[in-house]
Amino acid sequence: MHPIFKNKKTWKRVFQILTWLLILAFISHPELRLLVPLLDSLGLELLLGLAGLQLLDLYQARVAPFIAMFIRRVLQPAFVALVDAADHPTLRPASRFLWNLLLTGSGYIGTLLAFKLVGFHKAAQSAA
Repeated sequence: MHPIFKNKKTWKRVFQILTWLLILAFISHPELRLLVPLLDSLGLELLLGLAGLQLLDLYQARVAPFIAMFIRRVLQPAFVALVDAADHPTLRPASRFLWNLLLTGSGYIGTLLAFKLVGFHKAAQSAA
């Protein structure tokens, strides 16, 4: 990869230039000129997200079979392989830790802390 693409400041400037070009395209086009106040109030990210949803709705009949095929052929076997690998006896402690991390957001220590806080809360309620 070219060293210019590794610099974060370069990417930031490129995206700033692309944003300005998109705004100028909105301003210069007579029909899209009316989107500028909407763009100002909602933000560029939300406007691009809404445009993406509109395109997805428009091309849903063409895109849906490819998405279903991708899920059936790639994601489902990968998920089954991941579950089978996590059930291996040598990986059970790691998978249990990851499950706790996924479930509580903080893992084993967070679960113990949550139980301690519940105990303190019940003790404070009974004392009051």
